[in-house]
Amino acid sequence: MTNETNAPTLRSMTGADLEAAHGLSVEVRWPHRADDWRLMLELGHGLVACDEDGQVTGSAMWWPFGESLATIGMVIVSPQRQAKGTGRRLMRELFAAAGDRTIRLTSTEAGRRLYESEGFRVTGGLTQYHGTADAAAAVDDARVRPATEADWPGIVALDREASGGDRSRMLAALRRVGAISVLEEGGRIAGFAVCRAFGRGHLVGPIVAADEHAAVALASPHVRTHAGTFLRLDTTERDGPLAAFAQACGLANVDAPVTMTRGTIPQAGPARIFAVTSQALG
Repeated sequence: MTNETNAPTLRSMTGADLEAAHGLSVEVRWPHRADDWRLMLELGHGLVACDEDGQVTGSAMWWPFGESLATIGMVIVSPQRQAKGTGRRLMRELFAAAGDRTIRLTSTEAGRRLYESEGFRVTGGLTQYHGTADAAAAVDDARVRPATEADWPGIVALDREASGGDRSRMLAALRRVGAISVLEEGGRIAGFAVCRAFGRGHLVGPIVAADEHAAVALASPHVRTHAGTFLRLDTTERDGPLAAFAQACGLANVDAPVTMTRGTIPQAGPARIFAVTSQALG
């Protein structure tokens, strides 16, 4: 049982906590840069756990995507402070803040039992690929081009269809820091992909499209741009054309976490999310 006199204090995360929060991710060997933390706090809300001396020993964040959907992530407890209930306390505070929203998260196999005890169920999975990119497998598709200002309403609408939530604030932030390719078909935006600096190099995601071949076509320009450098892609596909493409581009399968949901799964349209923005943001 946790000794209440030594239980950490929980409070809202502020910009002043980001250096310490980044230190936590370094401590557990997560690749997030300080800039990645700043972007995530800009888009959502965080909590920190502090010891009796005020030192940050834990973190957790959540992101609202409209009134019906949220994701949670960046749940980290310093290894010296684990197994004392801090992670569960942080998560329950996030659940309360999210209210009646459906909540999605990405979990390691080790964390799955904890989330299941809090009402989550496995609803999918991710396959993380990363490595030094090789552009030899990149494809040419005349429908794919760089995004323009006129494409923006179509991008936002397509993402809402695929995610079941309102991720317009997140997309606007990604637009500011990344590059976007779109697939235009019949005069409408039928797919898009974002690539931005993240972790050890660049990350391609989200990728939203109607099928995997379109997803491959959308990812290809970004692979070409970053050929010879570190690239990451976290896809919802365990196998098939997109997974084969990632491997052909020299990206190794390094992890396969599960995705979990608590609440009703939002209705999605024909477009699907083939690669996530990040494991935390979804």
